[in-house]
Amino acid sequence: MDERPLTGIRVLDFSRVVAGPLCGRLLADQGAEVIKIEPPQRDITRTAPPLVNGFSAYFSHLNAGKLGICVDLADTDVAELLARLADDADVVLENFRPGTLTRYGLDADTLLARNPTLVYCSISGYGQQGVWAKRRAYAPVVHGEAGVIASNARLHDSPPRPEALSHADFQAAFIAMGAIGTALFARERSGLGRHLDISLAEISVYANEFSAPELCGQEGPATYAGGASLVLTLGDGTAVVTQGNPADNFRQWTRAMDRSDLEQDARFARYSARLQHRAELNQILLDFARRFDSFSALQACVDPHRIAVGVIRSVSELAETEWAHERGLVTEPMPGLRIPRLPFRSSRGEIGATGRGPRRGEHNDDVMRRLLGVDDHKLRELRDRGAILSGKDGRS
Repeated sequence: MDERPLTGIRVLDFSRVVAGPLCGRLLADQGAEVIKIEPPQRDITRTAPPLVNGFSAYFSHLNAGKLGICVDLADTDVAELLARLADDADVVLENFRPGTLTRYGLDADTLLARNPTLVYCSISGYGQQGVWAKRRAYAPVVHGEAGVIASNARLHDSPPRPEALSHADFQAAFIAMGAIGTALFARERSGLGRHLDISLAEISVYANEFSAPELCGQEGPATYAGGASLVLTLGDGTAVVTQGNPADNFRQWTRAMDRSDLEQDARFARYSARLQHRAELNQILLDFARRFDSFSALQACVDPHRIAVGVIRSVSELAETEWAHERGLVTEPMPGLRIPRLPFRSSRGEIGATGRGPRRGEHNDDVMRRLLGVDDHKLRELRDRGAILSGKDGRS
């Protein structure tokens, strides 16, 4: 079996909360040695419920498989030790506001001058330069600034409301992973690293499938794609979602319902008419769905007509399906701690989480001794003045 694709790659992960930590986990899942560098105040996601044996499920999703050290960057000895650590690293990952790490001598310019082969990845709200660079930014705020909330409101023809999920953070993590992989590949050719500038706001626009239509003048609610999908309720109460606007695949539905007469109905004969009478068409499908006492019965009826339908499930419900078990959707790095597995498979070797996320400062001694050659006397000195800290009571 081949080794994991990023085996031998060392990553220093200064990031906190969501976007950066998830990128670090994606790299760790593929074999990189990822060292999470945490401040004395700890990553705030460690306290997010629920806790399983002292570990936050939320934190574990974002940090599985990493080593963890807890240090005070403001200590000059610690800052120099971390700069030395970067001298032999392949990747540095951070998601502070631009300029934050400059005060510690851990910014991209300084570390690339010391180690020109380094790939230094910065994730921020609005990029490393420009009038918005210094703004505080979290995904919910970026969703507002970058059009995500406005697009959803327009497409659903509803008032603006915050997104429940941190789309910008997760999209940034995947984009950053790809950018880092590309930079490492380019380094094989040139021998040089680079500074990668990842902006949540730019990614939110790029990942919005309606950005280009809006930029070209599209207005009004969605008439195609996901926002135009219909939710059906079956006779047994099961909620089911359809594939986009029924006005688009109208004739597939009429054949599935055995209602060819609707094709001659003036309300539905033309696409423009179907859009005008969309509520009436939707009601016909809602009434049709109630005739089925199970999802399997509905699927058997519509599948021959190339109509995709799906049950609306929770993640927990999905995890118990035969499909989820076959795919290995969930991994359990410690008993009771269930987290999503890396969302792709490789035909050449195993990939995925190799363990739980680290306790706060769990690998202080290992990293300081093994990678930096720090002796016991120096370790005691750093601990005594609070430059290196560990979690209490064995908790994360």
